[in-house]
Amino acid sequence: MARIVYCHPAKTKYGLHLYTDLDFWDARKILRDVALVKRNFGDSPPGDEFPSQVVREDASPRVHALIKRRLLKAIPAPPRHVVVRSLLIDGFYEFEPWRYFPRRWSSSLIEHFLSYRLPVDHGVLNSPYNTYRLEWHGNTVRVVPEKRPQKHDPVIQTRRQARRHLLVPTCF
Repeated sequence: MARIVYCHPAKTKYGLHLYTDLDFWDARKILRDVALVKRNFGDSPPGDEFPSQVVREDASPRVHALIKRRLLKAIPAPPRHVVVRSLLIDGFYEFEPWRYFPRRWSSSLIEHFLSYRLPVDHGVLNSPYNTYRLEWHGNTVRVVPEKRPQKHDPVIQTRRQARRHLLVPTCF
């Protein structure tokens, strides 16, 4: 369940302006046909905690309810830019999974979910020479990059795989 923080009406020019703790790419995918999703580089609320802002010119109650319903159904994950920055600076990224995921989820389900939500297309986590490993340290999950024993060249079999291989986001 994603968290929502509303922008003060005096600080915005939009009819609907809110911040969410969903990652920019996830929020954009969820709200692509309803509202415009922007990145939050500000400090009120902090961009590392609420990386996305959702804006819309008109604020009809029906559209507002639709946006709120979609955001409350979504499950957030650690923001990709925070993960990459921590991996580059500290060499690992560590977080408490219960801050993002429901407590009823098992550790294998959290690992499966993270395998789709982590920025695995980024060169820090996944390249011909690097991969990553998820480790559990008590109640925290640690993402640790590791070197591959030998160079890994992916076999591309479909057009979709070729398109994903070409369009790798290098920054967030």
